[in-house]
Formats: sequence, structure tokens, C-alpha cells
Amino acid sequence: MAAVRAGHATARDGTAAPVPAAAVVLIRAGQGGFEVLLTRRPPTMAFAAGIHVFPGGRVDAADQRADHELADGLTAEEAAHRLGNTLAAPAALAHHVAAVRETREETGITVAAVELVHLTRWVTPPGLSRRFDARFFAALVPPGTEVVDVSPEIDQAEWIGPEEALAAAASGRLALLLPSIVTLQQLLPVRDRRDIEAAFRPGPALSRPSVGPFVDGLAEIDQGWAAGIPGRRATGWLVGTKDLVLVDPADPTGETAEVVDAAVAARGARIVGIALTGPEPKCAAGVEIYAAGRGLPVVAGTGGDTFAPYPVQILGSGDRVPFGDEPLTVAPPPGGRPAGLRDLGAAYRLRDGRVLPDFAGRPRA
Repeated sequence: MAAVRAGHATARDGTAAPVPAAAVVLIRAGQGGFEVLLTRRPPTMAFAAGIHVFPGGRVDAADQRADHELADGLTAEEAAHRLGNTLAAPAALAHHVAAVRETREETGITVAAVELVHLTRWVTPPGLSRRFDARFFAALVPPGTEVVDVSPEIDQAEWIGPEEALAAAASGRLALLLPSIVTLQQLLPVRDRRDIEAAFRPGPALSRPSVGPFVDGLAEIDQGWAAGIPGRRATGWLVGTKDLVLVDPADPTGETAEVVDAAVAARGARIVGIALTGPEPKCAAGVEIYAAGRGLPVVAGTGGDTFAPYPVQILGSGDRVPFGDEPLTVAPPPGGRPAGLRDLGAAYRLRDGRVLPDFAGRPRA
């Protein structure tokens, strides 16, 4: 999660309730392509110590003033539209204001609320002591922009290309949280503001996630908030009878997890582990809810650049997933690897020969 100041609410059951927050991916043109600003949290911080994050923080009460000067040029209605109408207009505007304010307070860099591009939403998994419901934004700044006023919450700032940052995370040079890793993955193919707006544009389907009926040990999940983008959909699966394997959790907001939990409980079953078909955000963005929030094991297949801030067991072709009551083995996708899916890590074959993902069937949303 993006760095935020300490402070959190408490839900009725005693667990931490998520605090509204905003983070900003600052983007500038560099010699080898665009660069993003990553800032490192000091080792003395109570939250995310030593982690590289995007500037950001909690939404303060003062950010919610309707006439806030940092909202200049942006109406509450337009702010809500940019967030896919997933927040009430005053709250949507307050998130934009917080993004501008936190960026200036932490880095001395001034961005305009009206120029922000909404990217994604991330919610810290339940069970952790500090939880945040954070909206991620992008802001393009002029070439040569530098940090001019470092706050005590930062002990290092670095402009770096997304690909280089991911390589540094894989090698251990940079410590990143999952939201930062996924955001960098999502930024790899973009080249300008138009690309960013297209890549993160809210999808048309704002309906609630759903779990289909179990047929021979398999139920399909229609996931909302795929990769944290409002209205985007992705397909996942529950495999098994009582001890279930969840394949490809894509929603990092927890909204799909709530629906899945209800369906699993109604069946008298439990989720015992996670299997990923690949490292791309539409397969893995929601895995932290289960891996960090619930401590469930995660497996993935060889062939993908699988690195994450949680343990992942890598399986080879023919290996069986080591949990669940339905045999699930790693297999090549039907007909070979489809074009455009070069990062595919694995496909999984059920005992009756069905393969997930089913590339021969309908395309994934």
C-alpha cells in the first residue's frame, strides 16, 4: 500500500477498518522513456519501514471542504466521474485534494487536481493492524522535475523506469509492496497521457461480482475491480468440493472476496490455497487478500516472472497443486501458448481434462 501517516479506525469486530487514502504516481520523461518517482520510507517508521512507495497519505477532514483551494478547476461531480462513480462526489473530490496535498508535503512537487488521472483502488487485507482504502492517481510532470522539499517520511527519492524498477524489485535492490509492483506492471506498455487514460479507463460493468454454480467441482467467478480498475471484469475459478483452490484472484479491493466468502460458506467449504495462471495483474492483483490477509499458500507455474511480497511455490509441467481436494495439475494451455500471453505462467488441468484458463472457449473479459 502507498505510504500513509499512522492512524486507523476500528470496526465493530475489533479489526482495523480501512482509512481512505490517496497515492500519486509522478511521471516524467527521461532519456530512455518515462520515469516514475519512488520514495523510500525511513527504517524508523511504524508503517512500511524501508519500503519504496509512491507519495501519498490519508484523506484528512480538511480535504473534504467543498471550496478547497487545491481542487481548483475540478468539480466534485467530475471527480466522481473520473473514479467511475464509485464514490460520492464530495468524497471523490476529497481524494483528489489529498493526492495533491500529500504530493506537495512529501516532495515539494506541485500537481493540479484537474490534471490527475485516476488509476486504481487498493484495500489493505483484513486482519492487518493498519488498513487503508487507497485510490492511486497518475500525474505527468515536466522533464527534469526533482524533489525539492523532502518530508521526514522520506529518506530517499529515485526516478526510475517501470521496467528497471521491477527488475530492481526482483533482484532485491528495491523493496516494493504489491500495489506498487502491479502499478509498475500496468505502466509498462504506456507511452503518454492518452495511453495511461486508455489503460486505466473504468470499464462499463459496475455490477457486483458473482460466483456461478459448481459443476463437477468447478465454479466460475465473475470478478469486479479487475486489477483495481473500477468496472473492469476478469474471470477466476473455485476448484474442489470442500477444500477449495482459488484460481486467479484479480480484485485487490476485497469486494469480490466478500462474495466468494459467502458462496464458500454456503457450501460448507473453505479456501485452502491460491493458484495463479500468470503474474499479470488480471490474474494476481487480488492475491494479497488471501496470501497476506489469511496466510494461504500460493502456487504459480514456471515461465512467468513471479516475484511478490509473499511466498510463492513455483510448479513445473505435470506437477500437482499441493492443496485442495480436486486433483489439479500444471499443463500447457490447449493449442500452445496464445499470442499476446507471453507472460503466462501456467495452465491447470482438472481430472476430467478441463483446463484453466479455457483458451479454446470464450475469451476472458
